[in-house]
Amino acid sequence: MLFKVMVLFIGVLFLAGCNGRGGDLEEITLVLDWTPNTNHTGFYVAMERGYFEEEGILLNIIQPPEDGAVLLVAARHAQFGISFQEEVLLAANSPHVPIPIVAVAALVEHNTSGILSLAEHGITRFRDLEGRTFGSWMIPLYDEMVRESIRLDGGNPDLVDFVPHMALDNITGIQREFDATWVFEGWDRVMAEQMGLEINYFALRDVNPIFDYYTPVLITHESNIDTDLLERFLRASARGFTFARDNPLEAADILHSHAPEMSRDLLIASQEFLSQVYFSTNRWGYIDAGRWNAFFYWMRDNEFIPSDSTNAAFVNVNY
Repeated sequence: MLFKVMVLFIGVLFLAGCNGRGGDLEEITLVLDWTPNTNHTGFYVAMERGYFEEEGILLNIIQPPEDGAVLLVAARHAQFGISFQEEVLLAANSPHVPIPIVAVAALVEHNTSGILSLAEHGITRFRDLEGRTFGSWMIPLYDEMVRESIRLDGGNPDLVDFVPHMALDNITGIQREFDATWVFEGWDRVMAEQMGLEINYFALRDVNPIFDYYTPVLITHESNIDTDLLERFLRASARGFTFARDNPLEAADILHSHAPEMSRDLLIASQEFLSQVYFSTNRWGYIDAGRWNAFFYWMRDNEFIPSDSTNAAFVNVNY
């Protein structure tokens, strides 16, 4: 299970970032969950436009080692990181060594992940996966979410062939190795459309609103709650994501300057999608307690976290 992997990796943490001072600025490290992408644009915008500096912060953004964001934040080698609700709950409720992290903001207002396939397979809903191959990461939590979605849609998950996802990327996978797989809409769906592929896509939350959980999220160490640093970091980040929401083309170009190896056209198309879904209210990052807790209880009821777990591991901060 994921929390066991996290515990095993605690012993191999390395230093990444520091708590030093850069002139009058406090040097802070944000460790990503993956390579820079449009989920993260607001942080790069805030850095480039000086929002962090205005809050007294000199921000370093680094990419993680495998499973590294949670562990680096927990060990206080990075003040902030990007994770996912399920990872946060697994870590905070580990029966072995609970990891002292907490989610403090949702990068995206709703879960934008779902199932992608080539249109030729005719997979337009979960029950259509019967008799098909599904590219799985072979992680029980994720497979159970797909299996439950198939059952709720009137299908039989036992008739779906869950095969290991061994492809270099999701698009190659659905073209060569399996019929469907789980993707993020703002990246792989956009990429497939950019490539001119005829595809079908449907969301996890289409069948079960419990699966409209929060992914990705900003995390920090529990000791940072109620600190001036957290409020300053969130204020600057919110300004960055607000700018990215309102100015997708300029925001995409800022991200491209930090990830020049990526296709600018892809980043623009992805940014146009993400800018519409970061947040629809006046407050970026807000986590709805009802939605968060519904998934927490689902994980507990399905024994992915211990039955006596009580740590929901999130907080909304007034910034």
